[in-house]
Order: sequence, then C-alpha cells, then structure tokens
Amino acid sequence: MVIAIIGILIALLLPAVQAAREAARRATCTNNMKQIGLALHGYTTALETFPPSSTSAGDESEWYGDPLKLHIHSWRSLILPFMELSTLHDQIDFSVSSLAKANEPAASQIIDSYRCPSYTGPDFSTDPHFTRYSATYAIANYVAMGATNEDIIGVPAKADGIIYPLSHIRPADVSDGLSHTMVVAETREEKMMVWIHGGTSAIISSIAAISNQTPVNYAPYYTNPFCKYGPSGEHPGGAMHLMGDGSVRFITEEIPLKTYIALCTRNGGETIVEKDLD
Repeated sequence: MVIAIIGILIALLLPAVQAAREAARRATCTNNMKQIGLALHGYTTALETFPPSSTSAGDESEWYGDPLKLHIHSWRSLILPFMELSTLHDQIDFSVSSLAKANEPAASQIIDSYRCPSYTGPDFSTDPHFTRYSATYAIANYVAMGATNEDIIGVPAKADGIIYPLSHIRPADVSDGLSHTMVVAETREEKMMVWIHGGTSAIISSIAAISNQTPVNYAPYYTNPFCKYGPSGEHPGGAMHLMGDGSVRFITEEIPLKTYIALCTRNGGETIVEKDLD
C-alpha cells in the first residue's frame, strides 16, 4: 500500500519537475539570445552595420564544388569579440575558408552561448559536406533570419531581411522598426547549422514547396542543401526569436504565415497585429 502511494506521488510530481526543468532551460535559451543581441549591437556600434550571415555570396560551389576557394565565415564568428570570446575569434584565420584545415581547432569548440540547453541532438555535424574535412564541426542552435524566400536570400540587392550573405544593413535601414523585425531564430537543425560556417547561417521565413505553411518547427524545411529544420526549437510549441532591438520573443507554431513573413522584412511596411504574436 505504501509503495503504491509513493508511486502515485512520484507520478504526480514528475510532470511538475519536468516543467520546472524546461522553464529553466527556456530561461537559459532566452539569456543566450539576449547575449547575442547585445553582441550584435556592439558590432553595429563598432562597424555601423549588422554583420553579414556569410562573408561570401551564396554559391553552389560551396556544396558541390570546392568550398575551400571561398571564405564562407559566419556572422557568429564575426561577433565573437562582442560575446567576450576574443581568444576564440583570434584563433580563426579569416583570410582562408572557414572549412580550411587552419580553422578546424576553432570550429571544434562547442560554444555554450550558441547552444540551447533543450537541444538533444549531436554536438558535431554528421553531414558529408562537413565530415569530408573534419568530424568535429560544432553545431549552433541560433541562425539569422535572412529573407522571406529562397529566390532572394543569396542576392544582396534583393534580400529583404537584416542578416544575409554579404549584407551591410544599418539599423537606420530597418524602417519597419527593430522591435518588429527578427534578426535571429532558434533552430534544432542537427547537420547544417555549423557555427563557423556561413553557408547556412541565414534562413528564410517561408517554405518554397508549401506556400501556406509557417516554417516554425516544420520538417522538412529546406531541400538544397537539405535542412530538416529551419526556425525551430525543442521547447514545446514554438521557438525563441531575437528581434532587432535585442528583445526575445517565443513565437509559436500557430503564428499566421503572413505575420511571420512580415516580421522577417526590414522595410516591408506591413502592420503587425500583436495578438498574432501571442
């Protein structure tokens, strides 16, 4: 009888314990994004623009040709000094590819501030695009929101987000308002989100193959290169997003696609309905 009562008590307490642990992990994830927000603003103060998602243009050769001929350094690498990680930044040779042998020691470092504690995937990418060079390219769980669709994200003259390949967007260029424009989304992608690599360091706010599907936690998200997840998280029901003003929002899977796309554009002139964000 006593054992049965203990079992019932444990069954009742376990969900509460799990909820408390998830709340703590979610708070840590929020703090990570706030730290990234402060670093982005430190970068823009020093250089007068937000960093590009990649120091090279979007180019198929980074996947099917010789990526060692391209620099492909990510925004996450560029802001390291403003994350109080200058020592790691100094280990990176920005004059060669992010995938070059010289950068493997830095690329293998797991950066706690770039990892959500709710993430349960591997520490290192197992995708052949990376393992052909090294088995220890560390994963990040935060990615830039670069554009609304795949046709323009790699075209600097057309991309409509804030951080995308070869971008140089100033805070003053964000006419929609920094508080209503996303700069970074959480992601649970296990293979393609290598923190040092710029090739997949920006994503889009829509899914090319499905015109009416909000991409938050939707899989498969992208096919070329294949990413199972785009904006996503292992927090129940949604994912954390960093806005241009440094605030952090938990955006749910139920957000209307139109609103989500509007939050990605820097100067679309859309009206954001606050209740759609709840």
